[in-house]
Parts: sequence; C-alpha cells; structure tokens
Amino acid sequence: MRDAPQALPPMNPWLWSQTLGESFAAGFDPQGIGRIQRQARLRRLLEAAAEGSPFYRRRLGRHTPPALADLAPVGKAELMQHFDDWATDRRITRAAVDDFLADPSRLGDAWLGRYLVWTSSGTSGEPGIFVQDEASLAVFDALDLLRFHGLGLGAAAWSMLLPGQRYAFVAATGGHFAGVASFERLRRIGASLNPLGAPMQVFSVLQPLPELMRALQAFAPTVLISYPSCADLLAQAAADGRLSLRLREIWVGGEQLSPEQRQRIATAFGARIRNNYGASEFFTMAWECAHGGMHLNDDWLIAEPVDADDRPVPPGECSHSVLLTNLANRTQPLLRYRLGDSLRFVPGRCACGSGFPLIEVQGRADETLVLHDSFGQEVRLLPLALMTVIEEGAQLTQFQLVATSPQRLELRLEAGLPDAAVAFERARKALSAFLAQHGLGNVRVQRGNVPPQTHARSGKLSRCLRA
Repeated sequence: MRDAPQALPPMNPWLWSQTLGESFAAGFDPQGIGRIQRQARLRRLLEAAAEGSPFYRRRLGRHTPPALADLAPVGKAELMQHFDDWATDRRITRAAVDDFLADPSRLGDAWLGRYLVWTSSGTSGEPGIFVQDEASLAVFDALDLLRFHGLGLGAAAWSMLLPGQRYAFVAATGGHFAGVASFERLRRIGASLNPLGAPMQVFSVLQPLPELMRALQAFAPTVLISYPSCADLLAQAAADGRLSLRLREIWVGGEQLSPEQRQRIATAFGARIRNNYGASEFFTMAWECAHGGMHLNDDWLIAEPVDADDRPVPPGECSHSVLLTNLANRTQPLLRYRLGDSLRFVPGRCACGSGFPLIEVQGRADETLVLHDSFGQEVRLLPLALMTVIEEGAQLTQFQLVATSPQRLELRLEAGLPDAAVAFERARKALSAFLAQHGLGNVRVQRGNVPPQTHARSGKLSRCLRA
C-alpha cells in the first residue's frame, strides 16, 4: 500500500545544530578533534550495522571487527541484491521504495515520514537506491555551509546568503536523482523557513541548448549550479554573445573539471568557480579551497584508495578505485563500499593551511559530442544528457556512444548482453527522438561491432566519446 505523502523530510533542530557544531570544531583541529570524532562515529556505525542490518550482521558476526580493514569490501550490485536485508530500519524494502520512486511527483518528499530517497545513474553497471536519514542530511548541510561555501571565512562567503540571490540548477531531470532530489529539498526548506527567500529553479539538461539559454536568460540567476561540461557549453555561448548572465558564482561537480574548462568558464562569466567532489553514496565528499586544493571530509567518511584487487595503494599513487565508509548514515550503512573513481592522497599540506587531507580525483572522461544538422550547422550535445536518455529510455548502464562522424553515432553494448538486439532498438528509438528534438533528425544511430572500450591506463569506461 502506498505510504501517505509527507511534503518534506522533517528537520531536527537539535541534531542539525549539533552536527553543525561538531563539523565547525573539527575544522579547527581535523587531526585531533576530527580524528577522535571519526573513531567514535565508526564504532557507533559498526555497532548499529551489526545490531540492525541482517546483511551486515552476517558479515560482521557477533562482534564488530577490531579494525575496519578486517571487513570484506562490498559492491553496489551485492547491496542491491540484498536490499531488503541491508537497512537497519526494517520497514525499508525494495518493493516499498520502488513504489515511491515510480512516482516522479514525489521528488523531494519524505518517504516513510522521515527519509529522503535518491537514485544513482548506474555508471558502474548497476543503478543504486540510497536512503538518506536525518543525520546524513544534517551532515551534508553542515559540510556544504562550513566547507564548500566557506561560511565563517569572511563577508564574501556570507554574502551568498543575503537577499537578491537567484539559484539555477541545470541538471538531469525525470527521475529521483541525487542532485535534483537534494536541490528540491533545499528549495522547500528555504520556502518554509523564509517565504521571501532566494528563488531556486531546476532546468533540464535534456532540452535543446537554445531553449535552455532562453529559460536561463528569463530567470536571470546569480548562481549557476551544474556539471563542468554544461557550464563550459554555456560559457562558450556567453563568449559568442548568445547568452548574457550576470553571475556571482558558479558551482560545479559530478564530472572532472579540466584547467581549460575552468579558464573558459571563469573568463566568460567573470565569476568565482566553486568545485566539489561528491557521489550519490555520500553527497559532499570533498570541497575545493581558495588555493584550488580538493580537501576530503575525512571526519565524516573514510576513503581507502585500493588497486584492482582491493589492496591499499600508498599515498601519492593513483588508485584503481576507492572503498568508502559513510560515518553519517546508520540507517543504510555503507562499509568499505567500492566507488569507481580513481583517488590519490597528495603528500604534504595545502597552501591554504587546512589540515584536512588533500586529494586528487580522476573520474571518467566523457566528452561533449559535436554533431551537424542537415544544414551543416554544429550542435553540441552534453554527455550527461545523452547518457540519461539511454539509461532511462533503454534501461542500459554499460554502453559506449561514439560519434564516428558529424552525422553518425555508434552505440557499443556490453558483450553477452541478453536480448542485445531488443536493447539496442530501445536505445536507438530513445536517441532518435532526443536527436530530433535538437534538430538532428538527420543523424543516424548504428550498433557497434565491438564492446565498450575502457581507457588503456586507468581501466575506466568513458560512455560518450568522439572518434
């Protein structure tokens, strides 16, 4: 039976203020207070998992392990397979959450009266469903305010909360994705606390670029939030005189931000760029300081860089993947969970003076595809938009879309895919409809003769490429 709708996950003022205070204190002494907090949080997490999660109880045994490293790593596919045994709240089942997620109008609603639910895109081969409890949401809020936004560091940082700000989030829409679900929650919180608060609006990355630019122009944001590839595309339009936005800041994440993209975006808009590193599994993993260093929030999470066999790699070396332990969420525990990103701990201390670890992250390198319409005019398509069309329209996660010419796309499917011909036809129809909306009805989609090719050095899969 469908649960009664709740307009907004409730906020616990005591929990929120306590989390804010703990995160603020750790910022002054991350290697002292921060490490003590981390040890206590890990102990409580292991106890909660052993007591309340049948899945982890089987893995942990009667007693929690003396060290986190004694626990075998786990992947997304395994957790999704054992979803009903995973959470410590035994009301959380796959059937119940699927019923909730099937209704797009419930985006940002409180599930079971207390949880925010979002999904991952499935870039690692398996879509994920993640249930965020009150403690997790309070941590994400605190880390965003104190570290990503740098509040407490001066009037310039606090100015982002003053009247007159207008926030535009250009993102993938049509599902309960982490970004739009989190943004919708914050929009509702802002409206409930202050009806005259800053306007916040989501814009779909799936719409044609001219329509997107007209909508942004009409909204006139002061803060643009999006992916680096999208911000870069809008910056090129601004440089060409096709878009005029008076932005104060640009927040980017979800993709690798290259130095060339940063330069083009900053030059075109004359605004400060704030970069961050996060995932559906932990929304605010690291933030970029004013010196360009990416700092890990290691008082609220544990990140273990490992090789292809889950063995630790030494500081200074790039990992094959990273094992994530989320210290905030004790409702849906994540212990040594495999993330597909390559991470490197940078030796030494950042020039900004922060004691939080300095990291470098290498994600997938998906490319903006440049195609030609029937008149020979260039049309640029964002990788996130193309990947969303295929994922949602054909239920595919492991694929590679290659622009073999300005008017031809090749879709490569994983070897051994059941009903590959049917899956390709679904993807072709979804892509063709999307291309037609962008004036690219002349572009043909063909099936590739080879499976998706991973990067020779990193082993990562880029899903949108230019041949």
